[in-house]
This record gives sequence, C-alpha cells and structure tokens, in this order.
Amino acid sequence: MPLNLPVITPPIRKDIFFGGYEAKEAGLVQKYLSPSDVVFEVGAGIGFLSAMCAKVVGNGNVHAYEANPQLIPIIRSVHERNGVSPHVYNVLLGSGESERTFWLETDYWASSLIKGSADAQPIQIPQIDLNAELARIRPSFLIVDIEGGEYEFFKDIDLSSITKICIEVHPHVLGNDKVCEILAWLFARGFSLEVGNMRKFVFYLYRTGTGVI
Repeated sequence: MPLNLPVITPPIRKDIFFGGYEAKEAGLVQKYLSPSDVVFEVGAGIGFLSAMCAKVVGNGNVHAYEANPQLIPIIRSVHERNGVSPHVYNVLLGSGESERTFWLETDYWASSLIKGSADAQPIQIPQIDLNAELARIRPSFLIVDIEGGEYEFFKDIDLSSITKICIEVHPHVLGNDKVCEILAWLFARGFSLEVGNMRKFVFYLYRTGTGVI
C-alpha cells in the first residue's frame, strides 16, 4: 500500500500504517468471499479491497468502480504491487447515462456526489447505467462505500444476481431514516443482516439460505 503520495493525507496514512484502513470491510470480505464469486465494488478508493478480492476470485471476476480520477493511477499501482489486475472503471453508476457533478474533498475517502464541506471542489464525471452494468457483469458479491451516495444507489437497483452485500452506511450524511430505508429495501428483496458480524457502520447482508459460514 502506498504511503508517500500527495493524495494520502496524514489521517489516511495513519490508518494504512497501523492496519486500520478499510479493516472492517476487509474482515467481512475475507470471511464471506468465495472463489466462485464475481465481485462488483463501488467506491474502490485506492484499490485495497479489489486487490484482496482478485487474489481469491481471479482478476476477471473483480470489477472495481471509482469516480475520482485522481485515484485511478494509484489503484493501478496498488494492483501492480500486489500482482493482480482486476477490471477498473472511472465512472459513476446511476439511473441512465449522463454526466454528474462529483465533489472532491481534501481526504479522498470523503469525496462524494454529496458536497460535504466548503473546501469540496466540483468535477464532472460520466455516469453509466447501474442496472445495465449489473446485467452485463452478473455479480454475486456487491461491495459499496460511497459516502452517502448509497441511498440513491440502492433505490432502484436490480439485485437479481446478488447474494452477498458488504455496505458501509453513512448516517452522519443521510440521517438514520434513510439508512433504515436502505435496509428495509434490502430486507424486502430477501436479504438478511448478519447481526453477529456488524462492524459499526459496515454491514454484511446475504440472500436467505446463502452466505453465512
């Protein structure tokens, strides 16, 4: 993992150095990812989880989506350092094809479709249709960490191929009611929450009858 890059600010560098970076997600993915899974990661960050997944399921079965163009070279570097080469896409995922405003924050992990601070800088990013992409890939394992964008993301999503979900929710951005709505949508689509492995705001959900070890 890189440490001495301008985009790796001191708080992120500290998390990486002490092993806390995406540790909650990594623990759940390590526990529930199977070699037969096809991974669809939304909010790839600097490529940590996609590199880890590729070592288990193979390069061709990992699809990582990241809106921040500044992170794409870093993702590819992390993948190269770890001897993997999963698919990487510099796009947003949403309803239909368009161009959207994306807000870059000082700490890249806070960047989002939702402006989070007065220092956020807007850029324009192409959006591709989420459900069309899901139909093309047919993933089984969905990983989502998009800093509050998860409410819009899950509202009309086609989850027909998905049996496992690892999601970080952001109640400080969305509020508790919207987080509860997201969970209600997933429950209504046949997913169960693995309560014994809740990691603060990082949840693992599985389609009934699958995914629990």
